[in-house]
Amino acid sequence: MTDRPSFWRQAWRSTADNAVPMVVLWALAAITVVCYYRVPVVAGFLEPLRAWQAENGAVAAFASRFVFCGLLPGVFMVTMRHLAVPRPLLVIAVQSIWSGLCGIVSGLMFELHALWFGTGIDFWTLAAKTAMNQFAWTPLYFAPVGALVYFWIGRDFSFRRCREDWPDSFWRELVMPNLVANWIVWIPVAMFIHMFPTPLQIQLAGFANSFLCLVLLSLGKRK
Repeated sequence: MTDRPSFWRQAWRSTADNAVPMVVLWALAAITVVCYYRVPVVAGFLEPLRAWQAENGAVAAFASRFVFCGLLPGVFMVTMRHLAVPRPLLVIAVQSIWSGLCGIVSGLMFELHALWFGTGIDFWTLAAKTAMNQFAWTPLYFAPVGALVYFWIGRDFSFRRCREDWPDSFWRELVMPNLVANWIVWIPVAMFIHMFPTPLQIQLAGFANSFLCLVLLSLGKRK
């Protein structure tokens, strides 16, 4: 017998720690979509962001994730005791660079989704994009690489500690908790994100990913 929690329980526990902001995130995503299409001033407010992404591509995608998944979660991290880690400035720097690179990949992903499935906002188009995002891109790239990054962060950047704590099953103990937590948070949000014009998707996803970074940091710290 083992006293290790299952990856389902581990992922759920870390997600539950941030249940309130998660629900708020879902609500804000839904409200933003409604306002974008029903309130002209909201679309006008977001137009400069759309144009900036359309003109700058990978640079804009990197900058968005660098800020919203690196610097912004770092501010939360130093004010939340259960997310406290040693050397917070180094954590923020590494997290910001990783997130920026992830933003470039995500920007490419959104562009390919538009090419493959079109830019409609009907249910089946949104479902196809969300499924490709969550059940192809995420398990093949975002979850395993993210698990390694945050496992390393959770060991205070010590390769020795990583070797000592390396699990018997990489996928079951490192990847799956992150992946399940990602699905809990991201599947509803991804449906909303794909309702926006393609250049806005990568930018608005940065807001949602700032919360996801907090969940992953919590997973890395617990393990």
